[in-house]
Amino acid sequence: MLGQLLVLGLSWTPLAVCFLTTEPLDSKLVFDPAFYVNTHADLHGLRTTNEARKHWLSTGIKEGRQGCGSFHSVQYLKRYSDLSKAFGTDYRQAIEHYLTNGYSKEGRLGIVEGGDEGRWTISSHHHDLFLSASKRTGGAVDSLVWDHKEFLNSWDHGREMQMAMNTHPWGECFNPTEAGGRDDAIHDTTKSTVLHVRAHQNTMETANYPAFWLRPGTKQTRPGHGPCGHDKPALNKNTVYKHQFSKTVTIGCAGLDNCIKFVSNFTLGGHWPDGYTGINLESPACYMTSDFNVLLNYDLTTRKAHTFNSNRRPTVLATSDGRHAMGLYAPSGQDSDEFQYYDAKSFGTNFASGTNKLNVVFRKNPFPDGTTKHMVYTSYACVGSRNVVTSCLDAVHKAYPSV
Repeated sequence: MLGQLLVLGLSWTPLAVCFLTTEPLDSKLVFDPAFYVNTHADLHGLRTTNEARKHWLSTGIKEGRQGCGSFHSVQYLKRYSDLSKAFGTDYRQAIEHYLTNGYSKEGRLGIVEGGDEGRWTISSHHHDLFLSASKRTGGAVDSLVWDHKEFLNSWDHGREMQMAMNTHPWGECFNPTEAGGRDDAIHDTTKSTVLHVRAHQNTMETANYPAFWLRPGTKQTRPGHGPCGHDKPALNKNTVYKHQFSKTVTIGCAGLDNCIKFVSNFTLGGHWPDGYTGINLESPACYMTSDFNVLLNYDLTTRKAHTFNSNRRPTVLATSDGRHAMGLYAPSGQDSDEFQYYDAKSFGTNFASGTNKLNVVFRKNPFPDGTTKHMVYTSYACVGSRNVVTSCLDAVHKAYPSV
């Protein structure tokens, strides 16, 4: 190619040539269909991975959309001035460079660490695990990538990997939620108020005033039993809970790059609904993509995983082939008036909107209106294959048996 350019009398620079990439433009290095549809609200009408892929190849690339949690062509160009000078806003060329040279040969990162245009990203030391939060979701973690696969579902504002609180037995009828409320739906904004987000290398700190799941004057629409079943009214008088939720998320713990430390700070106060008997604090609630459809408990004594049947043992969600999994563990000795518990549930199979949940819940007894409590809880998430996750849970339990 260089000889041909010289014969024609044309100038040549290494970054200005057409790339002969062996990776397709929908490579998992730059594109994940679930992330793509969930992150862009105007694409929620795409119902299959093929529809998402076709939109990415025909439209998304040239528009500079982000296709996965660990790479964004716009951020890639912004991060490296030599690339922005060579390619300007030609996002296809940026992707081709990353696939051909940037990722494997030059070790370049595909995102701006620390934050860019309403998205904040941190990564592990070896850059094989990426975690992001966005302004759209009030600073809640809305992307977790390992092995170039998206783990989290962010279809609406009640999913993600986030903090949440509700009162028993009222559930969603009094339910401050970090990422936002039900009526934020699939929109690009949230009623939760972001106070700050700080991200650096492997650590992220966020704070917000969370929106109540149901807005004042609205009613529950989901079917269900109990006091907050279908057509029951919201018990909160405000849209936003004016008490701060904050968290610190760190990639790397117990000497492992695939371990995530999740420390939640809840400020509790204000007016409580009549007749409530307790406070449930989720730290965190994790909504996974629908292919994490194997729900497991992990027994730290026998060191074996089995079908989920107990809320007293750490939970694991895994894909059916065992190649991808995430498990949650919380040390004992934390400030929970009743036993802390784990849970796992399934909510549909659609590739984008379907999700499965695992969480850790701490519980506090009622306390008087007009007083304030500050609660701090620590949990650990292990990410990897199913076998890697169970080994990680063992290591974390040994390192942190209690707080």
